[in-house]
Amino acid sequence: MTAIATGTSRLSTTRVGAFDVSDIEFSAGRRLSWHAHPRACVAVVVDGGVRKRFARACTELTHGGVIVMPPGEPHEDEFGRDGARLIVVEADDGAQAVSWFDDWNATLLAFRIARELAAPDSFTPLALEGLALELTAAVGRTPTRVRVQPWLERAREALHERPPATATELAAEVGVHPSHLARSFRAAYGDSVGGYARRLRLEWAAEQLARTDEPIACVAAESGFVDQSHLTRAFKRRFGLTPARYRSAHR
Repeated sequence: MTAIATGTSRLSTTRVGAFDVSDIEFSAGRRLSWHAHPRACVAVVVDGGVRKRFARACTELTHGGVIVMPPGEPHEDEFGRDGARLIVVEADDGAQAVSWFDDWNATLLAFRIARELAAPDSFTPLALEGLALELTAAVGRTPTRVRVQPWLERAREALHERPPATATELAAEVGVHPSHLARSFRAAYGDSVGGYARRLRLEWAAEQLARTDEPIACVAAESGFVDQSHLTRAFKRRFGLTPARYRSAHR
């Protein structure tokens, strides 16, 4: 394992089996000009944000965002005002095309990788290789972002800004029939409008649990759940563990 510190970034990396596994911090506003990685790459944003530009597309990723790149894919990076921290897994085999998405299960795996890199012991290589395999399998099963019509992207953005009371209300806002919205939304994003909105609430709750000491009951109320028990049931279905255990896993 190696750890490198510079004025603009910190890198902790190790090779385990077929993988290079890294925990990297980038300083605020740093920009990496056009470059490519020789190996396939999965990167998970665990803090801050990054804007990635490719030859025909660009995306902005924040906490919980995942980017998948094949080997040799040219791109440039620009990091936000708070910088960014990424967990990166590289291997010779991987994706054949660029994709990006939000995935909190992948984020949880990334935090576990970070803890192994921060406090290694004799079992760390075995643990890291297992986590790298889990992460690459998880992102391989996640629907990739596809190009969508502008009205559908507006609908998705509206859900991020302020979830509407009903899907009918959202359809009216973007000017399409509710059934057309429902079919198109699921085809593009792999979930129903209601399921996507519920996932956003749970992901917001997960971020609050990881970043703050706010009582779980308050997080439940602020994220739109009836009470802490309601949040706990939905949270466990989504992430496989309770809010309390999720918070503990990030400390």
